[in-house]
Amino acid sequence: MLGGLLVAAGACNGLLDVKNSNNPETDRVLSSPSDVEALIRNSYVQGMNPLLMSDGINLQLGAVAFEHSPMAANFGMIERSALPRTAINNTIADQFSGDYYEVWRESYTAIRSASDGLGRLAIQGFTLGSPAADARGKAFAYFVLGYAHANLAITYDKASIYDETVPADKVQPLVDHKEVMAAALGYFDKAIQLAQANSTISFPSDWLGETASASRFIQIANSYKARYRAQDARTPAERKAVDWAKVIADAKAGVTTDYAPIDDDSRFDFWMQDYMSFQGAWNQMPYNILGMADTLGNYQAWMATPVGSRNPITIASPDKRFPQGQTLAEQRAAPGKIYRAKSAGGEGGWVRAERGTWRWSNYVDERFLKYYEANNTGLSIPVITKTEMDLLQAEGLINTGQPAAALPLINATRVAAGLPAATVDGAPGGSACVPKLPSGACGNLLETLKWEKRLSMFNTVYGGWYFDSRGWGDLAEGTFLSYPVPAKELEVRQEALYTFGGVGQPGSAPKGTYGY
Repeated sequence: MLGGLLVAAGACNGLLDVKNSNNPETDRVLSSPSDVEALIRNSYVQGMNPLLMSDGINLQLGAVAFEHSPMAANFGMIERSALPRTAINNTIADQFSGDYYEVWRESYTAIRSASDGLGRLAIQGFTLGSPAADARGKAFAYFVLGYAHANLAITYDKASIYDETVPADKVQPLVDHKEVMAAALGYFDKAIQLAQANSTISFPSDWLGETASASRFIQIANSYKARYRAQDARTPAERKAVDWAKVIADAKAGVTTDYAPIDDDSRFDFWMQDYMSFQGAWNQMPYNILGMADTLGNYQAWMATPVGSRNPITIASPDKRFPQGQTLAEQRAAPGKIYRAKSAGGEGGWVRAERGTWRWSNYVDERFLKYYEANNTGLSIPVITKTEMDLLQAEGLINTGQPAAALPLINATRVAAGLPAATVDGAPGGSACVPKLPSGACGNLLETLKWEKRLSMFNTVYGGWYFDSRGWGDLAEGTFLSYPVPAKELEVRQEALYTFGGVGQPGSAPKGTYGY
């Protein structure tokens, strides 16, 4: 984490009542209430930037989990998603080392900014202008500490914990991701408690991307807590052991309408949705999991074919999120609510066969096409949806022995897509068998939940498919279960480099649920 702090420490000192000899401008800048408030306000955008932008590791995670199917090698997408999986080359010399480092760097920049703001507010007599403004600043800073530490915990196997009590120049030890997550949840709780005690505060749109009351702020914080509790699991055993009662409680106290900041092409500037709206080599619908929509048997035959010999297939599904019809010609005339069939020739996506024709597809996801056409501005971009909260509750109910109670939450989107309601046994059989697993069996109740969650979360959650697939045991064999602490950080700390990934190697997934 020291490397991340070095970026921020040049501008901010951790103990704000101690003169910073390395940067004498710090005390002068942070003597202004407006500057301190801006520091706190901007810390959230700093932490969010690498998560929903077009670069960094987010697009790697989507490719690894078969959320999208790239042919372009940008940002390490091809390298990380290659089959068979290989180890991350965790060295500074690797061309993608900057991508592996970006979430680390920006998270700690956000942590330092929030910590410096809290440190200034702890000085007797310092105020942002009123008790309400001070309470808002403190609540938001703790919210950012929770957000940034949680993203470090789910992404890397280890990280360090920093807040306003720790000087910027102190090197905190690296601790296990579970300890980092526990700290993150504690910071979220502090934010919630402050907002509850100051219920009249509100947050202008440049803080969260939407104007938010104290109650809305609390909903967003609880939603993040629910998400991160589940995402931190590395294995099915850990996912099962999640405190699902707390997930259910957090999700119930979460957003009741989607949290979807307006992209202003400045502060909240979500380029990832733009890139995933490109046709051709950036945006194809992979069959590996989404092929489970098919009821013709083509997907099962595709899965039974050696990876190196797989080519695009036609899938036909009663799920109206997919194009309707039995042939590509029929489907081109009847696009689905989310996916459409490509025109002949692959629309630029059928290139670089040496990177794997299994990546090629007859289908693309078009749900963010309007965003692309709007030149990345003026539209709301979902970050936390009500559907996600409902399905987290549903998974919790299944894992706590209440499957019947989970059914309305799962079936809400399922029935809206034209599929018959799932039962406690899962998807009905026959032509309504969606999802239909590689074995040809209809999905059980958990599989129907996973199906609905994946289809609803494309491109809305940082690493959404990857972190869920990791905990569900659905990743391909040899996939890294965490990113290692980035090489740049380890070298600054003078600690040994290490890595994860590769079939049969430590910190890597065994053969997954679907046989990869």
